[in-house]
Amino acid sequence: MSRFCFRPAPLTLAIAMAVAAIPAMAQSLGAVSASPQVEVNIPAQPMAQALDALARQARVELMVQPSLVAGKLAPAVAGQLTAREALNRLLAGSGLTADIEGTSVTIQRARSGAAEPATLAPVTVSANTERSAVTEHTGSYAARAVTVGKGEQALKDIPQSISVVTRQLMDEQKLTSIYDVLASTTGITIQQSPQGGKYIYSRGFDLTTMQYDGVPLNRGMYGRANNFTAGTAFYDRVEVLRGAAGLLQGSGNPGGAVNLVRKRPLDTAVTSVDLRAGSWDRYGAQVDSSGILNAEGTLRGRAVLDHSDEHSFIDYVNQRSTTLYGTLEYDLSPSTQLNVALSSEELTGRPSMNGLPRFSDGTDLGLPRSTYFGATWNRRDTTNRGLYADLSHSFNEDWKFKVSVAHVLEKHDLKYLGSNRAVSPILRQGAVLATRSTSDIETSGIDANLTGKFEAFGRRHELVSGMNYSRASNDTVYGFRTNYNVFDIYNYNPNLREPSDDEIYASNREAKLGVSRQFGVYNALRLQLTDPLKLIVGARVSWFNTDWTTNTTGISPSRSVTESKENAKLSPYAGLVYAINPQWSAYASYADIFRPQTEQNEAGQLLKPVVGANYEAGLKGELMDGRLNTSFAVFSIDQKNRAQEDFNTSPTCRNDYYCYTDTGEVRSQGFDAEISGEVAPRWNLFAGYTFNHTKYLKDVSSEGQSFNTYTPKHMLRVWSTYQLSGALQDLTLGGGVSAQSYSYRQLNGVTARMSGRAVWNAFAKYQINRNWSATMNLNNVFNKTYYSSLANFVNSNYYGDPRNVMLTVRGTF
Repeated sequence: MSRFCFRPAPLTLAIAMAVAAIPAMAQSLGAVSASPQVEVNIPAQPMAQALDALARQARVELMVQPSLVAGKLAPAVAGQLTAREALNRLLAGSGLTADIEGTSVTIQRARSGAAEPATLAPVTVSANTERSAVTEHTGSYAARAVTVGKGEQALKDIPQSISVVTRQLMDEQKLTSIYDVLASTTGITIQQSPQGGKYIYSRGFDLTTMQYDGVPLNRGMYGRANNFTAGTAFYDRVEVLRGAAGLLQGSGNPGGAVNLVRKRPLDTAVTSVDLRAGSWDRYGAQVDSSGILNAEGTLRGRAVLDHSDEHSFIDYVNQRSTTLYGTLEYDLSPSTQLNVALSSEELTGRPSMNGLPRFSDGTDLGLPRSTYFGATWNRRDTTNRGLYADLSHSFNEDWKFKVSVAHVLEKHDLKYLGSNRAVSPILRQGAVLATRSTSDIETSGIDANLTGKFEAFGRRHELVSGMNYSRASNDTVYGFRTNYNVFDIYNYNPNLREPSDDEIYASNREAKLGVSRQFGVYNALRLQLTDPLKLIVGARVSWFNTDWTTNTTGISPSRSVTESKENAKLSPYAGLVYAINPQWSAYASYADIFRPQTEQNEAGQLLKPVVGANYEAGLKGELMDGRLNTSFAVFSIDQKNRAQEDFNTSPTCRNDYYCYTDTGEVRSQGFDAEISGEVAPRWNLFAGYTFNHTKYLKDVSSEGQSFNTYTPKHMLRVWSTYQLSGALQDLTLGGGVSAQSYSYRQLNGVTARMSGRAVWNAFAKYQINRNWSATMNLNNVFNKTYYSSLANFVNSNYYGDPRNVMLTVRGTF
């Protein structure tokens, strides 16, 4: 892949650079002006990136000064074209021209009648540039590299399943929240929390750790239920690793790792504006501006502002959200770079909390999708503020050090009515509880790592060595008054009296304070055993400590203290990668599983930690010069020592419930397949299929049954677009489907099913001119009625969105 490289030099502000040459085809191409036509597919984007893409697609060596293209935009260009024709279209109206000699192209200012000022001659920096994991302005679904494993690595060199949702995919599908992104990803399922957030499952296990530019933070420290919400406005991509990730982030379930990678300042001055409007009075706007802040180009900045004001298909529901993001990047030296950033996300409005109930026999109530079981005074006020910084230093071409820090502060203030009773099929009466909840959640982390390459035994190997530390705290006050209103489920009136906070707390008030800390040291060696065979071995040593204190007042006062602690826990990892050829690799891997538990047995002792193993084998491909990624994997995950109720103890053994034993064992196994990228000229495709079977191997009441009934056995995620050619080249059409088999929830011998579904979406984009484009997203084309989440019979049943449309106009300058 070619890349523009900016290098500071004394006594001059113009720094020569080049797009790296792509090796010529076996036969000589001859002069570019006489070269054969090739398929060209370049979206509208900054001129620098557009020329970079043309160099790859037309297989030419292209040289240009950075000052010539700074701040310039290129129009979309597609079709069967010669390199000369493509260059003419890209440069039209830019004041630039192309000087062609053989297969070399030099970009210069267009000459006029007046004498042109002298300019520095272009200089080729490198013909073999390093991979870049950045996805914005590439127009691609295929990531060239990922950073979830420290440093930038090709997907086919990592012996585990990885999906990347690029900026292009997020923009086309209008994936405006992290949950939207994950719900569109191979093998991931989402379950709605009754308090606004969502639970993430991969391969049957929940994910509670989020990485921010590689810094793992515990996002599972919630007093009652998940409140976390986050948008995608300031992320370049989301990297999702499936399977155990203990080497990188310590304890936890073996579902995987989610790495949120922020946008960085661009090397050119670019501003984009989005204006959007959609069904149910949904409106929004976004401004994203990046620029060079000093003459030397060593200081760059970027700012993002996103605001939305939306109503819902659910009666009375509305929300307003504002996202602010700012980042600065400074080259302290040619080999040292500092980046700092701030983010702020605010969400307010009238929510529908707790979802809908079911009949007590598990059957669906059949209520309209617009049903609202809340009050007109329901309200939510959430803030999510972040501080990020990283410093990277390259000692030479082989060795690099990086230290990153992240700090996220959440504040939640909620007051609402929500369902709290399963409905009798005879009486057909529902009930709502009045709830008051406030919480402060603070999460911080640091990761420092050294990556490098070295020679040994006549071969070149790689080393990753690092440490990370994270701390999370939660201070939550939760109060509720059950059966605040009993009503006919088919005749509900939300105009109810608002109770005071003291009135709610007099019934039940729960104050929870929790603190978790985790420290780990990790090392991994990537040993090149033979030319095609690489062995990856690694280990992590971790220290954990989690404390919870709960004080309950009201009708049933109580106090409880729980603690979980482990010291110097070793988690090994091993993998083999065999390069079949430059495009294909086969792999196998093993990862250890470890998770401390807070439950206690009858003797008052903490249960043993959950342990287990993650096995995976697969095949990966990087095709069409890296424009297409493919993968296939089979996996098996075993866990043992899982907590389960000890029904031989008293039902009030501890904290008014049974004590526990650590005799539970489970297994998750299956396979997944994925393809992402450009499968043919102008045709982009993302498709992922997963088969997943979960099972209790040992359990007091559910042995042999599924241990995660939320996870369907079959899941398919597809999104594809095609840019037309010729006279219709400004039009792109596409769409996709999210399909899965049924899932269910079983309580006290009664089963509620969430039927399988296929939800289809459509997409159209028109490139109005070089600066402006318009897109339309039509979601749930066939207006399918379905539940997107089912947790129990009392509440937490949520309808998926009905048919809706979103129109977006984007300008780039």
